Amino acid sequence: MASMNTRQPPRERRRQADRSLATRQQLIQATIEVVRDRAFHGASVFEVAKSAGVTPGAFQHHFGSKAELMMEVVAAILQGDADSSLQWPAASQPLSERARAMVEGLWRSVYEPDRFLVAWQVYFGCANEPGLRERILAQREDTTGRLVERFLDTFPELAARPDAQAQVQLILSSLRGLGLTRLFGSDPSTPAQLDALVQLLVDRCAPAAAHPSPPSRKKAP
Repeated sequence: MASMNTRQPPRERRRQADRSLATRQQLIQATIEVVRDRAFHGASVFEVAKSAGVTPGAFQHHFGSKAELMMEVVAAILQGDADSSLQWPAASQPLSERARAMVEGLWRSVYEPDRFLVAWQVYFGCANEPGLRERILAQREDTTGRLVERFLDTFPELAARPDAQAQVQLILSSLRGLGLTRLFGSDPSTPAQLDALVQLLVDRCAPAAAHPSPPSRKKAP
């Protein structure tokens, strides 16, 4: 008797792979919405599965654990930030226009959207899972590194400074802080603070010789 061929044809395998990918993306998006509305600890396996319209068994099949899902959620958010719709201004544009487009573009595409707060709620919520925190931190550092590189490409005047990396990190940290304050509600001073960051960036792009690096702080004996 001829043996039965149990292998699926390529087209069916592709369909199953597409369905699996769609379900994973559905669960990730549902998790973002649940964390946004109910915070990290409200995003139980049951609530996420319910919001995604799948069974808890399907959740377990695709992710295995809540920790693995949260890792994928943060990865999706950070990847979205790195590949955001931000239109990086050309280095040939006038400095003031470039600075305005850079600061306001980063704010609108990375730090103002709800997904930024969701990523931080996940990070704060996994305090008892050091392995997950370390993986999220590594991903965040990678994304920040790419932002810094593109920032310096856009502002070659800033790249000429000996403390260029620190100057970019200062601006990104300021935007990050503005984004995190939204956990407590909108801040009416945000537009003025963005204006101040634009001016700071313009000032920092002055010739490097005009701004020598400050001496390193020495430890007290």
